[in-house]
Amino acid sequence: MDYFNSIILGIIQGLTEFLPVSSTAHLILIPKLLKIKEALLNSMAFDIFLHLGTLFAVVLFYWQKLLKILKSFFNGIFSADERKTIDFKIGVYLIIGTLPAFLFGYFLKDIIETIFRGTFYVASFLILFSFFLLIADKIKNAGREINDMNIMDAIIIGCFQAIALLPGVSRSGISITAGLLRGFKRADAAEFSFLLSIPAIFGAVVFGTKDLLKYGVDGNLLILISGFIFSFLSGFFAIKFLISFVKKYSYLIFVIYRVIFGIIIIVFAILNKI
Repeated sequence: MDYFNSIILGIIQGLTEFLPVSSTAHLILIPKLLKIKEALLNSMAFDIFLHLGTLFAVVLFYWQKLLKILKSFFNGIFSADERKTIDFKIGVYLIIGTLPAFLFGYFLKDIIETIFRGTFYVASFLILFSFFLLIADKIKNAGREINDMNIMDAIIIGCFQAIALLPGVSRSGISITAGLLRGFKRADAAEFSFLLSIPAIFGAVVFGTKDLLKYGVDGNLLILISGFIFSFLSGFFAIKFLISFVKKYSYLIFVIYRVIFGIIIIVFAILNKI
């Protein structure tokens, strides 16, 4: 049963990390709905392996673009001409966009994890922020592409991403919302959100590893690896699917899903089923 639940949670993590439906909400609520009580599957170790899976997925998907960004960024340290390139600028914007979430998490992490992880909070954020995505998606945008990005875009999208530390908001959902509000095409808003997820997920892994080293690892390594593999596979699929999907369709289906899922969670909570 541990392996089966590990695979299920790995798939959920991979899909919901990149689809705008909140991975945190699903990993808090789904185990309650499925009555998953295994200590290992609720451990820091398992959480780290799931996040590593999604980190590997987004890095593999964008490895060529990332290499260009890294090369340009380091060359730009010594070259004024290189600093004018879009790849160098994107590297800078990713750093700038990551800072708000880092600061927000550093100072408010304990408050968020103790107060806002309750079922009603998570379900409410899931529903509420879906409407922000809907509104942003309905506003006629300027058709901007990721190569049109500027420093103000990075700051605003980064500040929006910081809000995603509240469980149920969705990191990808809120950063995509910000991108849409800044006039980016649906696919370009999603692409920058995915690139911005790399330092965010990496940071979560680093902070989690710190706790892991402090408290140690208990459990079967193969169970952790199975979660990692399916998180990686489903995460890679989710990125590819969403980029392709939003080139043709709106984000409405994800808004509907979030509202329905949020309502179901509230009803189950009222009936004391979770």
